[in-house]
Parts: sequence; structure tokens; C-alpha cells
Amino acid sequence: MDALSLLIDQFRHMAWADALVLTTITGNPVAAADDCILARLRHLYAVQRIFLDVWLARPLDPRVADDLDLRALCAFARGVHQESMRFLEALTPAELERVVELPWSKTATAKLGFEVAAHTLAEALVQVPQHSAYHRGQVAARLRELGVDPPMTDFIAWVWRHKPEPAWPGDDRE
Repeated sequence: MDALSLLIDQFRHMAWADALVLTTITGNPVAAADDCILARLRHLYAVQRIFLDVWLARPLDPRVADDLDLRALCAFARGVHQESMRFLEALTPAELERVVELPWSKTATAKLGFEVAAHTLAEALVQVPQHSAYHRGQVAARLRELGVDPPMTDFIAWVWRHKPEPAWPGDDRE
């Protein structure tokens, strides 16, 4: 499997896992009303969108998801995933090597106390699913605190299921 195919699979898995978590949350009134979960989800999907905006050279809005309720956030996340897939599927392997500058790199340099290294599009593409998995883990921990059994969202579980497409909240399929 080549790098681009693996990255596409990472994003396909991320969409599936995000949809599964959102379906679990929307199906539980306690989880759906939890401000901590909503704040994590807003951050997670805003970051996904911001990276996409960087890759597409669009203006950034760090508050893009701040005012979205859960229903609007589900639609927002779905749209970001669909647009991300269109972006990925249009890439060529050679484009993965181009250097991508993140607008917040200077802030990161100041905060971390060292000059951040340049990175490629491929490396930035790896960051998004990893960042999302981190925050899905936080959401899963919060679900457990609320007495809700979080879904299994591991990459290998997605592979075991034959790499299904995401079933977003409100979809008719299971």
C-alpha cells in the first residue's frame, strides 16, 4: 500500500469513528447535553476544518464551530469529512512532499521554546487523524464518566468491519 492510499484510509477511518461517536452521543440524552463533550467536539471538528482550510489556502476561522449545537455540529463534521476526502482523492503522491506552513507555527515556537521544524503535507495529513483520535479518547472517557459505554473506534476495528463508510447521525442505515 502506498502512502497516499494509507492516508486516505486514515481519513476514511476518522470519518467512520467520528460518525460512530456522534451517533452514540446523539442517542443518549445525558451525553448529548454534556457541555464538556460538546466543547471537545467543537474543538475537534474546528481543528479538522482549519487544517483543511490551510491545505486549500482559504481564510482561517478558529471560532468556526464555537456556536454550533450538537445537531449543527454533526452536519458540520460530516461536511468537513466529505470535503477532506475530495481533497485527498485529488492529490498526487508527489504533492505529499510539498512543505506546508501552518499559520500558528510562530506561536508554537514561542510557546514550546524552540524553533519548530518545517513539515510536509504528508506529515500534516498524519496529524489530523492522530489529533482527532486523541480527542475522541477524551470524549470516550467522559462518556464512561456519564455511564455511557463508548463505541470501539480503533482503526483495526474498522478494518475488521471491512472498512465501512460512516453512518452519520440521522442516516437511515445502521
